[in-house]
Amino acid sequence: MDNEELDSKFRVMVDLNVKGNANGTIFVRNDLKETIERIESTNKDRVVGIVYDGTYNLEILTQPMQDLDKIVKEVNND
Repeated sequence: MDNEELDSKFRVMVDLNVKGNANGTIFVRNDLKETIERIESTNKDRVVGIVYDGTYNLEILTQPMQDLDKIVKEVNND
């Protein structure tokens, strides 16, 4: 797997209030992968964020695919 292919597999959600270095050495098993795949399987919405509020519940932020297409065109000046 080359770097470009590897990079396309990662979507990183980061706390924007963090200052300095962060370590990524703690892994947790969950069904988030299946949840994201289920949401995106309809090709209507893409998961663009996750909100953690200190509880066991995560809020999944989505954006309509049509909006993403518009944004990509604007960024690429198409």
